[in-house]
Amino acid sequence: MVICRECGSENNSGSRFCSHCGEKLSEDSFEELGTEVDSSIHKRKKLWMSILPGALFIFIAAGLVFFYNHAKQVNQSVLEDKEKAEELALEGDYNEAGKLLERAADKRPDYQALKRNLSAVNQVKAMEKDLERVETSIEENDLDNALNELSQVNQKMGEQENRLVATLTPRMNELDSRITVGKINNEVKELTNIDELAEKLNTLSRLDLEEATRAREKITEKIVSISSKQAEKAMKERQYNEAIAAVDEGLQYVINHKKLLRLKDRVEQEKLAFEQEKQDRMERAMEQAAMEEMMNRREAVKVLTIKASKDEFGDVTVQGEVQSEATSIVSSIEITYDILDEDGEILETDTSQVYPMYLNPEDTGKFEQNYYDFEKEEISVEVTNVQWFVE
Repeated sequence: MVICRECGSENNSGSRFCSHCGEKLSEDSFEELGTEVDSSIHKRKKLWMSILPGALFIFIAAGLVFFYNHAKQVNQSVLEDKEKAEELALEGDYNEAGKLLERAADKRPDYQALKRNLSAVNQVKAMEKDLERVETSIEENDLDNALNELSQVNQKMGEQENRLVATLTPRMNELDSRITVGKINNEVKELTNIDELAEKLNTLSRLDLEEATRAREKITEKIVSISSKQAEKAMKERQYNEAIAAVDEGLQYVINHKKLLRLKDRVEQEKLAFEQEKQDRMERAMEQAAMEEMMNRREAVKVLTIKASKDEFGDVTVQGEVQSEATSIVSSIEITYDILDEDGEILETDTSQVYPMYLNPEDTGKFEQNYYDFEKEEISVEVTNVQWFVE
C-alpha cells in the first residue's frame, strides 16, 4: 500500500502515480509507508499485549460474577422452596410440600436438610394414608377395627423423631372422637336408664364435633321420652310424687326442656286436683261415718215382727224377728216389751235376748220367750225398747 503525499490517498503497491490526483508517487512514499506499516503493526501488537491481560481478567471476573449470581439465585430459590415446603407441611398440605422439596433437591442434590425434610414429609404422608383407612372403617361402622388401626398409627407417631407428626394430632383427635361418638350411638340404642344415658351425654359434651352434637340431641330426646313415659305411668297409678320425680330426673340432664316443663305443670295440676278430691272424699267419708255412727247408735236394729200367742194349755209364747240396719256388726241385742191384756193393761214387762248374738249388716235374728201364768184370753205384746252394742 502506497500513500500519496499530495492528497493522502492510498494506492496499490507498485503504482507510480496516484490514482486519485495523478501526482507521481516517490520512492520515499514506499519506504515511509513500509516504515509506518511496520510501526503500526508493532504498535498494534504492543497494544494487544497490553490489552489482553486486562481483557482476560475482565472475562474471568465476569464469569465468576455470573457464576456467583447464578449460584446465589439457585440457593435463594432452593431456600424459598424449602421454607414454603415447611410452611405447607405444617399446614397439612404434604403433597405440595413434597413436590417443592423434590424440585429443590434436584437443584441441590447434596443439600442434606432437603433430604431429611423430604423423608419426614413422606413418613407423614404414609401415616396420613393410614388415617384415611381409619376414616373408611368409621364410615363403615367397623369401629373396633378403626380403633385398632388408630392405635397403630399413634404408636408409629410415638416412634418417629419427626416434628411434622404433630400436624397429624388434630386429625388423630378428630378420628378418635368420631370413634367414641360411633360407639355411643350404637350403645344408646340399647340403653333405657336415664343415669346411663346421662353418662354418655357427659362424655359427648367434651367433644367438639358435629357428629357429637347430633348424638347429644338423640340422647336428649331419649331422656325426655323415658322421663315422660315414667311420669305418665305414675300419673295413671295416681303416684304423683313419683311422676314429678321422674320429670325432675330428666330436667336434671335436659335443663329447661319445654316438653318436660309442660308435663311437670300438668302433673302438679293433677296432683292438686287429686288431693282436693281426696280431701273431699275424706270429708264426705267422715260425714258418712258420723251419720252411720248415729244410725248405728239410734237405728241399728229394726224389729220386723213381734207377736204373742197362747196354746191350748194356756201357755203364752212371745216371739219375733229383728234385722240389722247398722253398717257394722251389732251384738247383744235385747228387746224389751210389754205384755198387754185386751184392755191394754200391762200384764208384764220383760226383756228377751236376740239370737244369734252377732249380726252383720242386713242379717236377721230372732227372739222367743214363754210364759205360763196368764189367765187372760186376749194377750198382745208391744215393744218398748231395743238395745244393742256396735262392734
